[in-house]
Amino acid sequence: MPRKKKKEEDKSLVKVIGTPTMMLLPARNYKFKVYQKDHSIKIPRKGAYKDFDGKLFSEKDGEFDILRYDNDSNSYTLYMPSISKVLFAASQYPDLKDNQAFTPLIILIKEDEIEIVGNIIEMLRENR
Repeated sequence: MPRKKKKEEDKSLVKVIGTPTMMLLPARNYKFKVYQKDHSIKIPRKGAYKDFDGKLFSEKDGEFDILRYDNDSNSYTLYMPSISKVLFAASQYPDLKDNQAFTPLIILIKEDEIEIVGNIIEMLRENR
């Protein structure tokens, strides 16, 4: 009896363990509760990771600039993964339960600071 061929993996996918950055869900309706109080998170717009915690970070970790202007393209770049990394480094990442998410509503970009205002939602099971 011939052996079954191993299911071929999509080479464009890479397995990762970590916390995803801001993302979009599939376009469909979900059931969830919204905590009515807005949640505000403030982080510096630019700096060095070692300034957050000299024991956890070093010069090797480098610097960040969440909103960078590029003269060549005459445009700004908002690099989303750096927001998550800075949230963790600054101990500002929201403390969420497994069925909760932080949904950003507004990102205020100031000269020295970024403020993210949003809601905490709690996902509900389909049969509720």
